[in-house]
Amino acid sequence: MPRVQPDTSASDGAPTRAAARAAQHRRRSLILLGVILVLAIALATVVGIFFLRGAPEEEAQAPTTPKSDCLATSLRITADPAVAGALEAIVDDLVESRSDCPDVTIRVEDSSVTAETLASGSAPDFDVWVPDSAMWPARATGQAELTGVDAAELVVSAPVASTPVVFAATKKTAAALKKEGAGFSSLAGRSVAAVLPDPSRVSGSSAALLALQTAVGGDARAFTAIALGLDTGVVPTAAEALAAVSTAKAPTIAVTTEQAVQAYGADAKTPLVTIYPADVSTSVGVPLVTLADASVDTLEAVAALSDAVTGGSDRLAEFGLRDAAGTAPDSTTGGGEDAGATSEPIDGANQAEALRTWQMITAPSRMLSLNDVSGSMLQPATTDMRRIDLFEQAAVRAINSLSADSSLATWVFSSRRIGGQDWQEIVPFGPLGDAAHKQRTIDTANGLDSLVGGGTGLYDSVLAAVQYMRETYVPGQVNLVLLNTDGYNEDDEGLDLPGLLAELEKLRDPAKPVAVIAIGYGPDTDQAALEQIAAATDGAAYQALQPTDIGTVLVDAVTQRGCRPNCG
Repeated sequence: MPRVQPDTSASDGAPTRAAARAAQHRRRSLILLGVILVLAIALATVVGIFFLRGAPEEEAQAPTTPKSDCLATSLRITADPAVAGALEAIVDDLVESRSDCPDVTIRVEDSSVTAETLASGSAPDFDVWVPDSAMWPARATGQAELTGVDAAELVVSAPVASTPVVFAATKKTAAALKKEGAGFSSLAGRSVAAVLPDPSRVSGSSAALLALQTAVGGDARAFTAIALGLDTGVVPTAAEALAAVSTAKAPTIAVTTEQAVQAYGADAKTPLVTIYPADVSTSVGVPLVTLADASVDTLEAVAALSDAVTGGSDRLAEFGLRDAAGTAPDSTTGGGEDAGATSEPIDGANQAEALRTWQMITAPSRMLSLNDVSGSMLQPATTDMRRIDLFEQAAVRAINSLSADSSLATWVFSSRRIGGQDWQEIVPFGPLGDAAHKQRTIDTANGLDSLVGGGTGLYDSVLAAVQYMRETYVPGQVNLVLLNTDGYNEDDEGLDLPGLLAELEKLRDPAKPVAVIAIGYGPDTDQAALEQIAAATDGAAYQALQPTDIGTVLVDAVTQRGCRPNCG
């Protein structure tokens, strides 16, 4: 039987031996081609990197380009003149000479102007505001709140730069003051004249006022007395204050900042020396102010700017500024131990409050003098003088204590002076700078005894006086009623005390304050009622129990009008 061989012929499922060998050859060729391709790519990559970077020897010798970081977005900056120069230099350093960075524009404007614009409710035209003190944004916000204006919400950074508050004097005066350890409290002695740049325009001056409050231990009376003395030496700018010192014949100092003294000294014919106060070290801090609704990009740009300023102490020093910590650079006038102790920049809100107090103290008075001429004023006060006689003398002294830019009106009250009305105008308002008006006012004060008679229509008269002052309110002046009386309310047909207090509460307006400063003469005065009337109007109440107190109390009440109701 023949042997049967298995069938090895080609079929759909099995290749022949020749086909298998051909397939194996093709696989080997493909693998070799892949390896060659990989090697070629690797070689091309190495060569490309070599040509892009250059040879190692060439890279070591090639000049490097300093890294320059652009701000995240364009910035519109409003800067005070005191900081604009340093800021411009720092911004230039930040973006260098690159033309591809977002624009940074710096507009120079006095901080007082910017603050006033913001307080009025005007839309800000900046992305970041760089005032010369944190006082200005605090003042803008406070003024807007006081007047009910819907102003932009501001965000104030920590200080990025600072400058100390100092005195400046000629070499001779400075040597004497340094020897005696002069400070802010020394101003009370009036041993040296002082020139103060306008605190409403110059932040260094308002910072000095706050330091002065600290130096006198918060004593409002002492502060007021010194402030009134300083008011006579106020000039518009720091440069004018320093110029006045350089030409003064008598020993004189300027109250200013270290930066202002350095700026003045660059071209001064008469060199001035910086004196660092011995009792209170204080400085003005420069913040960055942004808007509460600022974009993320804007805040990133401001953060970069802040870092640049805080790290730019050399640039700050070129423009007379210190860093935020108050570190004195080598170039500071005096150098070394004479460069003054470092101090934290003062709080902006406290500085703004010091300015407000100053403005209240020094503002012209618009005073309605409401004088009791009831029959009891004829009672004897001493063996040879009546109550009205002592009041007349004190009134003349008080008139003479007011500045020429103050205005004064004189009313009297008793009971039913004009029909059923208890009060009467004797001298209408007029400026004391008008010699004729001042003399008429003095003559009226000297002749009040001729008007005495009747009971004491106190409450209706007080309300009428406050209403009149509110209706005729003059902004920028201290509008007040000076009430002088020796007794109780005796008008049973008019208001009682609760009714008066309720009406006064209706008239209260923080934006247009009208205070009643009440003075009770003698032991018969309803002092409790006077104190409630004063409290209802944010005023103050005084009492003169002895005849010799009348003149002192009246003049004190007039001159302390700015620190009410906390004069102590």
